[in-house]
Amino acid sequence: MWPLEYILVMFKKKDFPHIVFLVFLLLLNACTTDTNSPADKVAPTLMSSTPANGATSVGVNTIITLQFTEQIVLASNPQIKLNNTVVTAVLSHRSLTITTTLQPNTTYTLVVPNTAVSDVAGNFAKEITITFSTVTITPFNISANLVTPNPSTQVVNLYNFLKQNFGTKVISGTMANYSTNITEATWVHDKTGKWPTMTSFDFIDHTNQNQNWINYTAPFTLGQDWWNNNGIVGLMWHWRDPLTKSGAFYTADTSFDVSKVSDVNSAEYKAMIVDIDLISGYLHQFKDAGIPVIWRPLHEASGGWFWWGAKGPAACKALWKVMFDRMVNYHGLNNMIWVWTSDTADSALDWYPGDNYVDIIGMDIYPGNNHHESQYVNFNKVKQIFSGKKILTLSECGSVPDPALMKSNGDMWSWFMPWNGDYTESDVHNGATWWNKFFSYDYVITRDKMPSLK
Repeated sequence: MWPLEYILVMFKKKDFPHIVFLVFLLLLNACTTDTNSPADKVAPTLMSSTPANGATSVGVNTIITLQFTEQIVLASNPQIKLNNTVVTAVLSHRSLTITTTLQPNTTYTLVVPNTAVSDVAGNFAKEITITFSTVTITPFNISANLVTPNPSTQVVNLYNFLKQNFGTKVISGTMANYSTNITEATWVHDKTGKWPTMTSFDFIDHTNQNQNWINYTAPFTLGQDWWNNNGIVGLMWHWRDPLTKSGAFYTADTSFDVSKVSDVNSAEYKAMIVDIDLISGYLHQFKDAGIPVIWRPLHEASGGWFWWGAKGPAACKALWKVMFDRMVNYHGLNNMIWVWTSDTADSALDWYPGDNYVDIIGMDIYPGNNHHESQYVNFNKVKQIFSGKKILTLSECGSVPDPALMKSNGDMWSWFMPWNGDYTESDVHNGATWWNKFFSYDYVITRDKMPSLK
């Protein structure tokens, strides 16, 4: 009688001691190794790969991995080849990771020979061939000339310097805190022994006239000294409500209607012209002193949180063009490089004032605390959007991407400029350790490395 049938009989007789004994014998028999069982002769097979065979537009930062059906062993000289070049493979249980640096615009063939990978029993996997192509990256075709007619000698020198270094070196920068000082630049110098190349000021309070608490002269006097020491001067403008003079610039705090820029008889249009003329006077100081400036007005417009972006792209573009015409053609300011701040949304081109009004495309990126990873995805996207015609810059940021990753991933922004306060000084974002690391790279430009652009 078979054991199972016997157990059933024992159940009927309620002979439980015998039942327990028989179950024990069955389990013991199941756990006993059959020394006469045939040896493992099944070779490991490939389950999946990254990238997959036949994949296209593969990112250059993709890590090549192969996943197998069982634990594998790598031969001592596996001769794994990528485009006929032997590459290093790292083994981890059931996976292989290929160590290499991918290039854009390239078709790759990975070959793992049938003598490279086996299981622990010595069964070798069949030869594996994986073909894929990397993302197509169109070379930059930077505009040869500035958009300003008859630009000054100094601003042409500055623009040429930016073009010559774009893609191979990155310029360091800091933002004034509060708006009309070089506190952050000084802090960086105290911590590293070096000055950043660029310092930027904000005309945030300059349309509020006759106030004894506002240092109206600081951007020019400090900027002139900075320029005389071969530094680059940046200027921006958190433009407060032109009509009510309430001090507001956030959309939530003002009802100012920028769409009235198209109505030259409106109170809003006239108020904007008054402010543009006032700021042009301060910019004229730089022109008269032969100082070129990086000019970045109407920033982050597409976000809608500032009044100049609150009514959509058409009104904002109209204001940009009014400002450009007033400053360049009416006031004769020919010492400025015009920077438009973009994003990578599908609507980015809808907001863009146009190639004839913009010299450089900037992005303001706040990636999170201690996030020093490459921003190559944003870089490549904005390059694609604007057809590689303009220099790209990290015009404002929180944690600065590690320049070594910029270099390896190809997102060498023209300059980086973390915001002031904690964004510059705190270890949560950058801090002294990171600034020293930034400046340790020979392809990060500090002020002492600058030529005279006069």
